[in-house]
Amino acid sequence: MVFAVLFSMSAVMVGAGWSLTVQLTPENGQAERLRWLRNWSLKALLVPLAFWALMNVGLSWDLRPFMPQIQAAQNSGKGWGTAFCRVLLYGLFIISSWWTAGTLAWALAEAAKKAEGESIARFRGLCWLCGFGMGLPALAIAWFGGWTTYGFALNLVLVPIAGYAPPILHTKKRPPVYARAIARMKFGKYSEAEWEIIHELENCEDDFQGWMMLAELHAHHFHDLSEAEKIVLEACSQPGTTPSQLATALHRLADWHVKLHGDPENARWSLQIICDRLKGTHLAHMAQLRINQLPRNAQELREQQEAKPIPLPALGDSLDEKGADAAPKMERHKAAHLANECVEKLKDDPNNVAAREKLARLFAEQLDRADLGIEQLKLLLEMPDQPEPRRAEWWGLVAAWHIKYRHDGEAAREVLERIVREFPNTPQTLAAQRRIRLLETEQRERARARPAAP
Repeated sequence: MVFAVLFSMSAVMVGAGWSLTVQLTPENGQAERLRWLRNWSLKALLVPLAFWALMNVGLSWDLRPFMPQIQAAQNSGKGWGTAFCRVLLYGLFIISSWWTAGTLAWALAEAAKKAEGESIARFRGLCWLCGFGMGLPALAIAWFGGWTTYGFALNLVLVPIAGYAPPILHTKKRPPVYARAIARMKFGKYSEAEWEIIHELENCEDDFQGWMMLAELHAHHFHDLSEAEKIVLEACSQPGTTPSQLATALHRLADWHVKLHGDPENARWSLQIICDRLKGTHLAHMAQLRINQLPRNAQELREQQEAKPIPLPALGDSLDEKGADAAPKMERHKAAHLANECVEKLKDDPNNVAAREKLARLFAEQLDRADLGIEQLKLLLEMPDQPEPRRAEWWGLVAAWHIKYRHDGEAAREVLERIVREFPNTPQTLAAQRRIRLLETEQRERARARPAAP
């Protein structure tokens, strides 16, 4: 009976030590803590128990059992197994009680180090409550049981503390809420909105959304782009910032440099950070593509912004030689200069759709080289991942230039029939069908007007 009680109490204490230590550990560290407990149990529980067993087994006449009751049993000539098991179980009880007490005390100290604010105060209150509530029973057991029960008495105080501590020490942080800040911004109270955002970030310093709201507030409403840039870079340096969040933040910073300050050079610098930090990734590739499309300097950016958009016809009346959509003629040297600028951009980035489309129009509509313009449009049509509406419009331009500038009705008809086949149910298809009928009518009229052979 005594053997069963001692073994059961030892097993319960060891199991409580494992279970409560794991509960005191945050979820993301529990797997590592289990591995630590396994090694700790081997070193501080099984090794001392094995040493205690060897001390009492009697290895030779010179190394007699440590406990006198085992020696007496061996000297009596009767079986000494019962005495050995009793001593071994008493040793297991003492070792397991001190192992559990030490493990729980260490786990509680580690968990308390990471607690903050109100959690610390509540944990101290729990320690005082359990100390007063279980202190007297523990002292009574230690007084009447002697030194062999000191570890067990200590566990009477530590186990309740460890059992109730996890929900106190591991309280989940409330996620930041920016509704008040958004409301302040809607009413134009930007300083109060800034204070609300900072207040939320004090409780959750690594919240990416809060950092970006603060940066946008400085960029758009306080007109302080340098401060917004500092905030974005600080957000990118947070350990919890993911690569996609870093890329998003720096792309947005590049937008602010271009749109708010007209500064493509600093925008290029912001995007270069993505390329440097995320080398070899898709995010770095996309940033490099955008760098290639940025204007070289502020003057080139202003020229792009001042340029009038060129309408892309959908095969309407602009197919006619005197269509209303015809681009106004500019001086030839100016058109050649613009074409050279487009060529330089295409050297840096052959996939620059806007530059190639502009070059095609300059060739066809300003420099009287419709063949070169059509060639540029065909290069556009060969680019992968181009939207179907744009492809239909480019084919429409090809057909329009065949008719308007090259006076090649047969080539135009082939292109129109292709539009009808490949882009059904689109405005371009309806206009192409109409133009095919007009070409057929013009062809019949020319045939009737041709004089009959004698």
